[in-house]
Order: sequence, then C-alpha cells, then structure tokens
Amino acid sequence: MKDDKKYLLQLLDKKELSFSEKSWLLNYIENTDQRVLMEVLENQFTNNLNDSQELNSEKSIKILSEIHQKICIPEAPSNVFQLWIKRVAVAACFIGVISIGVLYLTQKNTGNFAANHRKSKTFSNDINAGGQKATLTLANGTKILLDDAKNGTLSNQGNTKVIKTNGKLAYNANNSDLIPNVFNEVSTPRGGHYQVILPDGSQVWLNAASSIRFPTAFTGKERKVEITGEAYFEVAKNKTLPFIVKVNNSEVRVFGTHFNVMAYIDEAAVKTTLLEGSVQFSNGSSSCMLKPGEQSELNRSGQVKVVSGVDVDNVIAWKNNLFEFENVDIEVVMRQLSRWYDVDVVYNKKVNDHFFAEIPTTVKLSEVLRALELTGKVNFDIQGRKIIINP
Repeated sequence: MKDDKKYLLQLLDKKELSFSEKSWLLNYIENTDQRVLMEVLENQFTNNLNDSQELNSEKSIKILSEIHQKICIPEAPSNVFQLWIKRVAVAACFIGVISIGVLYLTQKNTGNFAANHRKSKTFSNDINAGGQKATLTLANGTKILLDDAKNGTLSNQGNTKVIKTNGKLAYNANNSDLIPNVFNEVSTPRGGHYQVILPDGSQVWLNAASSIRFPTAFTGKERKVEITGEAYFEVAKNKTLPFIVKVNNSEVRVFGTHFNVMAYIDEAAVKTTLLEGSVQFSNGSSSCMLKPGEQSELNRSGQVKVVSGVDVDNVIAWKNNLFEFENVDIEVVMRQLSRWYDVDVVYNKKVNDHFFAEIPTTVKLSEVLRALELTGKVNFDIQGRKIIINP
C-alpha cells in the first residue's frame, strides 16, 4: 500500500498528471482532513522557494499558475482579488481545501489567512440547500405540491396525462386536436427547482422562484409558453410549429434549439443566451437574431443589445447544480444565494470587491459563506433566515 502523503507530494511535484493520478488526487482531497492537507500544502509551497527568498507577487503567481495546471482550475486576472474553486461538484471539504491551496499563496505574507483558517469559524445556525420543489396548478385551479406527490399519474387533463417520475413532470397527450385549449402552470419557490417535459417533448428546467405556463397540448400553428424568473429550454424540433417563449412584453421565437432565459425582476436586464441553433428575441419594435454563444440583453429602459463570446457554461451553471461567479460584485452573489437558500440579506458593510468562485449548490449555506470568507474581504453571519454581511 502506498504512503498517501508521500504519493501526494510526488503528484504535486509532477508537471502533468495522468487521468488515474488526477482521479486519485481528487478522491484524496475529498476524503482527507483539511488540517492535514493544509500542512502538506504549506510545506510543499514553502519548499518551492529558497529559504532566503520571500513569497513575492511574481513567485506567488508562478506557483499559483502551476497549481492551476495540475488541478485544472481556470486562471483569473491577477489584478483582481479572487476565489477560484475546482470545477467539480464534490464535497464541501474539497471546496475548502482547493480554496486554501490558492488563497494561501496570495495571503501568506499578511499572516491573516492562516490565522483566520485556524479559527474554524462556526455559524450559530445553518440552512440546507434547496432541492426539487414546485407546485403544479391545473386548469381548474387545483394545486398539487410536487415535492410531496408520489410518482405516477397526477391528473388527466382532457386526453393528456400528467405524470410525475423521479423529480420530473411529463405531459403525455393523445389525439391533441380534440383537446380543448386549457393551461397548466408549474412554479418553483425560493429554494426550489424542477424539470418539466412539455406535451411536444420539449424539456424545461426551472430555476428557483420561477414559473412556466403552458397548454396541456399544443394545437394551432405555434407552441407558446410563458415564463417568469429563469428557465433553460431544450426545444423539440418541429419546423411547422415554431416555439415561442413569452417573457413579460418580450418573445423568444425558436424552431428547435437550446437556450436560457433569465428574467428575474430584481436583475438589471432580461438575458436570453443561446447554446445551440438560432433564436429571435423581440421586444416591441426591436428584435435580434442570436447565434450560439451570443446573448441578448434587454435593460429596464427597453434597449436591447447583443453580447458575443458569452461563457455559456457560466450561464447554465445553476442547471448543473453550481454557483459560478466570475468577476461579479457581492450583490450578484447574494441575489443568487437569497433565491436558492430562501434567505434575506442584510448589509452592515459595503463590499466593493469582485468575486471568482465555483461552488456546488448542494452544500449548506454555511459552507458557501465560509468559502467566500476565505478571501478575507467579507464576513458573514446567519441569523434565522437572514445572511448578515458584517464589517
């Protein structure tokens, strides 16, 4: 049996790791006590420097770059204080360790980071992550709480069966031409998300505090749905029946494609991001065609612009159970945490720094806040269902 600590040091010394070595490293990090890993990382990084040298900015960036290459953490601009976390949705232990490895290099000279880490801050109370929660409202107004409902047929709407299976809601329509045009709605609360398979086979993922209203069968010359909040679509292709998403006074028209619409009322703009195919975004007299990797932004004054080269993985991170913050201010971070953990935010301190982080949405709120606190730029407390940002 290999000496794990010795083998870990050997891997940290290597310039490139094989697939099996990376797998071992990730597994070891995930299942090893953070204090042990911190000690190993400190010793390893210190040994990379001559005893007579200090860990200046140039050397820090060089070693940080080597760590990025080994564990595949994307590099961030060096002039912005950052928190980068490994792009793998694993245990909170892993999140903290990777943060330690990166932030140790940038904060060693101040001595604040090691001291803060040893304090092992705890919160007086904690809040679990959100999950599969939604309410189905039938055409007659009946409401069904989907997180409590059992798998199987929930309702018959005309000739359409409404079926719940493993956290998804599916609509199976027969003889759709004979079905009256009735509508259902699926809505998620703060702290909830849900997947819906529409009558035409199109798939929709609803983010927290969102909703979709749709007919129980698509009849006529188009497939139209209406959303609030945020939703990701994978639309079933049908050239004869265009698919239309209504968002407030705007529309997104597609024939078969993958795209994300973010239209929360507390955000500065309605954003439609295209991953595959093509869509047309329209708002009154303004309209634009999007190509994959492009995003339309409709601001509150009604102006529309198209942004190219969008990081689509960042946009749909929520669908893949991740918070992905890329050079965003604390307000953006807190809005996402507020929706997912169903909490309010109280600002007792103004925070001007921007954040870089990628954190699983499956962890408890305290783990997210601890990870963000590792920057040394923000301090949190949890009181009831409130996040308090302290000096």
